[in-house]
Amino acid sequence: MLYKIKICLYGIFKRIWIDIKDFYIAIILVIIYSLITGKIFHAFCPQLIFIGVPCAGCGMTRAMAYIMTGRFEMGMRLNPAAPLWLLFFVWFFINRYIFGKRPKRTYIWLGIVGVVTLAIYIYRMLNCFPGEPPMVYNGKNILRYVLH
Repeated sequence: MLYKIKICLYGIFKRIWIDIKDFYIAIILVIIYSLITGKIFHAFCPQLIFIGVPCAGCGMTRAMAYIMTGRFEMGMRLNPAAPLWLLFFVWFFINRYIFGKRPKRTYIWLGIVGVVTLAIYIYRMLNCFPGEPPMVYNGKNILRYVLH
């Protein structure tokens, strides 16, 4: 039994390692971008940095962290699309790394979650902006400095 678990874990880590090797340049660039923008702008979102308006994903990381730690209401306030993305990532991880499959419907689910996220974003921009974080205007955006 222990042998089968070891083989299964080996397969999971092998698939994860292959993806890391395939996307290492993108991973490094995201880390560098994150460090630079965090240090200079205290933000990650390019839309917020350049034009001062939050994007559809603003607050998503914090929202997922709240949901995963049992603070569902707080997570929903930050980004109501977070549970959908969390479910998608769990479904993707199980299929890709545990079962070693690449379901064709991955792009369909990704598209559905993306469209729902955009619909929620449009609603929030029309009804909640500016308001509580993350639906706030960043006055220290690059466009404002360029135009003045």
